[in-house]
Formats: sequence, structure tokens, C-alpha cells
Amino acid sequence: MSETTKLDEPLTEAEYDTLEAFFGSNAVPQDCMDLEMLDGFLTAVVSGPEQIQPSEWLPVVWSDSQRSVAPAFADNEQAERILSLILRLQNSIVRTLLDSPTRFRPLLYRAEEGEPRQRDARSAKSEGGPPEASAWCEGYMAGVLLREELWEPIYADGGTRDWMLPIEALAYGDHDPEYLDWVDTPEKRLGMIDELPIAAVLISRFWREQARAEPNRAERRAQRREAARKSRQRLH
Repeated sequence: MSETTKLDEPLTEAEYDTLEAFFGSNAVPQDCMDLEMLDGFLTAVVSGPEQIQPSEWLPVVWSDSQRSVAPAFADNEQAERILSLILRLQNSIVRTLLDSPTRFRPLLYRAEEGEPRQRDARSAKSEGGPPEASAWCEGYMAGVLLREELWEPIYADGGTRDWMLPIEALAYGDHDPEYLDWVDTPEKRLGMIDELPIAAVLISRFWREQARAEPNRAERRAQRREAARKSRQRLH
């Protein structure tokens, strides 16, 4: 099996466990993302206005500090294994957003008080209390901040701006008064969480349409410049 084929395969439950265990181990910096935050972060990275290479976004996964920090991998084999799982998670998010958007679900944690956290995987329901979704949304906004200025068009119109609301409210509502009113009761929080899948899909679709339109605009500008050049030549 080629490496390309491997990277196109969705993660198995055992592979999710492997990735989750690594992110919870002493091998990573204390401020490393967890699996829920990583899922939100990668969703923003693959949904945004331009492609971002892993060499740029991987350091943000390992640490939110300004210095470059890397995990203490046991050996090259483990490093390749973990990086492969992360890239496969990224590719799986891309495929779902593109090919099966109605099936897209954020990977959220659920928990009962005093019990270990459980994943609410995209394809399976899990028991436990309702998810908070803050970590997923914080990860998503960390992805937005990688290209903050380029994301401005989505904030320019009230309709598209509203798509960002559930993500921002769940990311910032617990410590920002501007968003507190949207998540200050369990019912409101669950309402915001319910909006996450469609918001993520709409945002991804918005940037894909922008990308398709941009070459057309560039082509029209080139045509206008060529027409003007020919007009000037006729005048002379």
C-alpha cells in the first residue's frame, strides 16, 4: 500500500486512541492541543481562504507559545506514526466537508462528573453529559488566526458573519462578556453546539466559492487590460 493511499484512509477507533494517548502523554508540551482542539484547528485550516502547509500549522498544534517547541518522540518511527495520523485526520475532515457535508460532525468530548472523558466521534453516539465544545471552537479560532486578515471578508456581511457566531461564542463565552449571553445557560450552549456542523460546512463552502471566483475576476481584469491596450494602439 502506498503512503498516498494510507494518508487517504480514515482513522480507526484504535488510531484515534493512539493519537489521543500521545496528546495526553508527557511527550508533548503542557500547552499542546488535545484531540478535540486539534479537530477544530484542522477544520479551520482546511476551510480557510488559502492553503496552509503543515510546516506552518504543526508548531501551533504542539504549543501556543511564540517559541518553537516539538514533542519528545521516542524515535523516528513514532514521529512518523503520529504525524501520519494527524495528516490522515486532516484529510478525513477535507473529504467529509467536500463529499459528505451533511455527515460532518465536530469531534467533541463528553463527560460525566468524576468520570473519564469520552469522545463523541462523528459516526457514533456516546453516553455521558453534554459536550462543552469550547476546546473544539478554541482550536478553530486558532486556525482562523493563522490568516486573520484574509478571513475578514466573512465578517463583512451580516449573513456570513453569523456563521462565525456559534464558534466564537463557545470559544470565548466563558471569559468574554461580549459572548456570555449566548452560552450562559445549558440550553443556550447546546443550541450553539447544534449549530456548529452547519456553520463549519457553510464557512468551508464560502471560501471554496471565493477561491473559484477569484480566478474569474483575475481573468476579467486581464481581459480589460488587454482591451485597453488594443484601444490605445488603435488611437496611435
